[in-house]
Amino acid sequence: MMARALTIGLASPLVFALAACGAPTAPSGPQIGSQTNWLLACRSANDCNGLRCLCGVCSDLCQDSAECGDFDGASCIQADDEGAVAVCAGIAPPAGMCLPRCTAGCPLGTDCIAGVCAPLGSPAETPLAASVEAAQGAQSSTPNVLVDASVRHQTLAGFGAAIVYTEGAIVAHPDREALYDLLFKDSGLDAFRLGNRYEPGAAERIRRTGQIVAAASERIGRPPLLFMTSPSPPAALKANGRRRCAGELETCTLASSPDARFDYTAFARYWRQALDAYANAGVTPAYVSIQNNPNWVPPADNPLDGCRFLPAEGTATVTIDDRTVEVAYPGYREALTAVRAAVADLQTPPRFVAPEASGLRSVGDYVTALGGASFDAIAVHLYDMDAAAVDIAALSSAQALATTTDRPIFQTEMRASGLETAILAHHAVTAGGASAYLQNDLIATTRGGAPVSLVHLTGEGFAPQGPYYALQHYAKHTDPGWVRVDAASTGTDVLASAWLSPDERALTVVLVNPETEAMQIELLLDDALPQRLARSEITRTVFASNEHGAHKGALAEDAIVELPAGSIVTVAFTAD
Repeated sequence: MMARALTIGLASPLVFALAACGAPTAPSGPQIGSQTNWLLACRSANDCNGLRCLCGVCSDLCQDSAECGDFDGASCIQADDEGAVAVCAGIAPPAGMCLPRCTAGCPLGTDCIAGVCAPLGSPAETPLAASVEAAQGAQSSTPNVLVDASVRHQTLAGFGAAIVYTEGAIVAHPDREALYDLLFKDSGLDAFRLGNRYEPGAAERIRRTGQIVAAASERIGRPPLLFMTSPSPPAALKANGRRRCAGELETCTLASSPDARFDYTAFARYWRQALDAYANAGVTPAYVSIQNNPNWVPPADNPLDGCRFLPAEGTATVTIDDRTVEVAYPGYREALTAVRAAVADLQTPPRFVAPEASGLRSVGDYVTALGGASFDAIAVHLYDMDAAAVDIAALSSAQALATTTDRPIFQTEMRASGLETAILAHHAVTAGGASAYLQNDLIATTRGGAPVSLVHLTGEGFAPQGPYYALQHYAKHTDPGWVRVDAASTGTDVLASAWLSPDERALTVVLVNPETEAMQIELLLDDALPQRLARSEITRTVFASNEHGAHKGALAEDAIVELPAGSIVTVAFTAD
């Protein structure tokens, strides 16, 4: 593989070749354990006979050493371990890797690198590591971002936001058509999250949702990807008799049937009737979540819709008025099983995402309880994540969980300001491997503190806010079906991600400068990318200024990209 600095103009060629990485074109090295390709040097998964090509080594991802049992002498080397980082040329892998420690010596054909064994020549002979090394040596003073299309990751499902509780305000807005254009045409968004608010008397609310979905489909040119979640079952199905809860730890949960069992049958019937009602209004969600934030009860000072489910039916110890109480709760597993059975004969049955817990820490408990057959994707929220100190290990663990269960991972709800959204979206799709990123609020009719909705709606007008531009940078020049490829940042704190179109005739690179000082980087592409990507367009947002979604022309011949403090920049390449 060769890395190239970009000289971009109208039909300009790619020039300035860097040193080749010298990686072997076929597997060579040790054949150890029941997996005979383990620890071979590789360029892609094709070299690994069913294993993964991780940082140029045939191996597999892991969470603990028990998952490395097929590899003799292997341990699960965690992503932040100096050995894993060294094998990956200073870049932490997406999760733990099955590699042997050097304690008892290294097998023939491998060498000890920072305490772990890897194929001879690693990391210099791995595609990503060699590209980074070449890029570092090519320019002595300018930090760079190298896009390596030979390393491919998840397929994009979409970027978007939620339309819950605001359907009436959108449909009734006096400048509705222009609002629709902003939300669904100009934004580039293609994924939206709806609330299941079905109950007696909800026909008008459901009709409005259908109008909004129709407007989105018309402007996008195809139906958007629709998620549907339930903020709460109807009041009749709740133990407290209300949708909203206010610290009611004993009763903010599913009601019981006359035989004193949790009424999963009625809960499943509610979902079936709801999906029928929404389908009649032209709304057919691709993915359904049976309960939002099932691990959480809204506090007394902030009443909200809610309904608690344990991962599996049982009891939990809670504190009420300084008393420790054992409370029985329904099981998410049992409820999902009932709902899935109730909707199985629909003409277009939805797929199910789980668990949509309020933060990453609870996800594993629910996924483990569900087992592999009862859900189709892992949905997470990032409310326990600080954009100023992102917990990469937690995101990597979530990605490893998705890999272990062979399910895609979606980030379906978060509230954050513009720059925070840009940062969190980057880490969610890179360290977390998320195929979708959705902000909680598509619109808001009130403003308080840092703007966290995409659009602020007033009685007569509307205005896009920071999160709108943050997600537009990711969404405007990508589409569902694009694949994330490696983008390695060297000598800089710039956050870089890159997406390649299925026909490889378009590439979008998203760069975020989270720091308080301006930066500049040189943008490098390797030879695995089509050399016909001769056109480019730069778009930039500086969150603390009035520069939002500004078009900055084509990439200069020196391939230098200017990133002001607190900014996000998209470089969109297209073919002639």
